[in-house]
Amino acid sequence: MKYVSYELQIIKEYLGKESIASIARRINRSPVGLEMKINRLGLSNTKSFTGMMTAGELAKVLKVERNTVIGWINRHGLQAKQKITRHKRKFTFIDIETFWVWANLHREKIDFSKLVQNSLPPEPSWVNDERNVNRTMKVYKNWTTNEVKILIELAEKKTFKEIANLLDRTPYSVEKKYSRIKADIK
Repeated sequence: MKYVSYELQIIKEYLGKESIASIARRINRSPVGLEMKINRLGLSNTKSFTGMMTAGELAKVLKVERNTVIGWINRHGLQAKQKITRHKRKFTFIDIETFWVWANLHREKIDFSKLVQNSLPPEPSWVNDERNVNRTMKVYKNWTTNEVKILIELAEKKTFKEIANLLDRTPYSVEKKYSRIKADIK
C-alpha cells in the first residue's frame, strides 16, 4: 500500500521525537514497513535529519571521552536534547551553534589544539586563536589515603571549595568523593 502525503508529513514531523513503533501506530502501519519507508526516503540517518550531532560524535571530533561531553551537559550547562531513534533507543543531540556559544564561555574545558579546523562548522573566529593557547587540561587523579583523611577531617569545618583549593582538586570532585565516603559508612 502506498504512503499518502499526510503520512509522510507525520513521519517527518515525529522522526527522532518518537520511536518507530509509536509513529507506525499513528499512521496505522507496521514498524518494519515504516522503517523500510524511512530508509527509502533517505531519512534513516536521524542525525543528519535533525542537523545535530550526538554526544558521541561531538566527543570524537573534540578527541575526548563521550562521558566528558555528558558531564558538560549534566554539570556545566551544555544544552542537549534527548531524541529517540529507531525503536526505543535514545540519543543525546547537541546543536553545533549552541555548542559554540557554550564553548566560548567554557574555553578552559576544551583543548582546541586537538580540534581539526572547520570540523564543526560554522567555526567562530576566536577558535583559531584558542588553538595556539598552551593549556594544560586537568586529568583525573586517584585519591590518596592522606587526601581522604584530610577531607574527612575538614568536611565539617570548611566548604568544599576551600577543601578543593587545599587539595588541588575541583569542588565537584571533593563533594562527590565526600558523598561516596558517607554512603560507604552507612
